[in-house]
Amino acid sequence: MTDLLSQVDLAGWGGHFAMLLLRMAGLFAFIPFFGSELLPIRMRIGVAAVLAIAFVPVVAPIDPVPEGILSWIIVGVREFAAGTGLGIAARMIFAGVEAAAGIVAGQSGFALANMVDPTSGDQGLSPAVFQNLLFLSLFLAADLHHMVIRALIASYDVLPAAATIPSFGSMDSVTSLLGLRVFTIAIELAAPALIVTISVDLVAALVGRAMPQVPILLVAYPLKLAAGLIAMAMLATGTGAALGWLGRTIVADGTTVIAAMAGA
Repeated sequence: MTDLLSQVDLAGWGGHFAMLLLRMAGLFAFIPFFGSELLPIRMRIGVAAVLAIAFVPVVAPIDPVPEGILSWIIVGVREFAAGTGLGIAARMIFAGVEAAAGIVAGQSGFALANMVDPTSGDQGLSPAVFQNLLFLSLFLAADLHHMVIRALIASYDVLPAAATIPSFGSMDSVTSLLGLRVFTIAIELAAPALIVTISVDLVAALVGRAMPQVPILLVAYPLKLAAGLIAMAMLATGTGAALGWLGRTIVADGTTVIAAMAGA
């Protein structure tokens, strides 16, 4: 047993595991489902460590091996930045879904209701929190988180561990892409629901114009609330229908971020 252990490069495998864990930690710091406040910190660390152990035989170790503390620090910064890029790309998709619910809530009169988001611990609109939890549940139920894990493995082909600082020259275009993605997802998901709420506003305006004696503010508000419930149901249905597209978008955006860091 002692002879077998002496033949194993424990220092090399330990450094390999540490680098895998750092990229995993960057991902878990921002991605909604693995980094959720619903999971205790010890559980999140444990899941990250288990995944890093599973990645040890899959991902090639760093070559050449860095020499000196400074080189290892540079590798650690590179790995954590790569994981952070993947996590932020996933976070932007969830932000777009929440923004869609916020738009519908603002148009239907539900924007005054706030509650604590259990996934982040922050205050948020009740419809947005519901939409976020719904998307998170559907995402996990459809096993789309496996796509993210596969994208993490594939990221080592594009940006392998090395003792060099990642490229940030095209980060401005990547940031613009992610910001535009939030806006695009919010508008596309909220568009059917907005048609319902805007139609109610137009009908109320026409009735108020044709019949000035009708207290349109008192009559239209409950109708708009009812239309808002229908709109939220349409938004939830549309989110479920777009689940595959949203999952593929997370992977595509994460790949774009990693490619930008690699200078591709």
